[in-house]
Amino acid sequence: MKRLFLFVIFLLISSCSYADIHDFRYFSLDVPDGWTAKEEGNVVTVAADDKTGSLSITTGNPEGRTINDLALSFSKEFNGTKPESDDEGNYTFEFNNGVSQASITGDDDFFMLIIGTGFINNAETLGEILSSLEMK
Repeated sequence: MKRLFLFVIFLLISSCSYADIHDFRYFSLDVPDGWTAKEEGNVVTVAADDKTGSLSITTGNPEGRTINDLALSFSKEFNGTKPESDDEGNYTFEFNNGVSQASITGDDDFFMLIIGTGFINNAETLGEILSSLEMK
């Protein structure tokens, strides 16, 4: 029992020091140690300091375009694969020979394009960053 208690305390301490919550215009994210976050205009970039992975989150107004139209446009711009949709109307595609993955979601007033690069080395970290995303 004592070992379990110490293990739980260790996890709590390590998770508390693992990330800092960063607030941006539309959302907040936990940014882990060894990663840097910055917001420029409508783009938030979270990148590993050792350049092994990154997330780019672009937000905006679709200006009358559907999410499908935006997905096709972004995929073409990045020379990506054909966007695939899920049951909720979100679209995903890959580019850079599968090294980068993109997901776009939204409605008539707002869209969010998330691009992740470096999933081979950083899948767990990128997933944790994304799971911490909270809209304002």
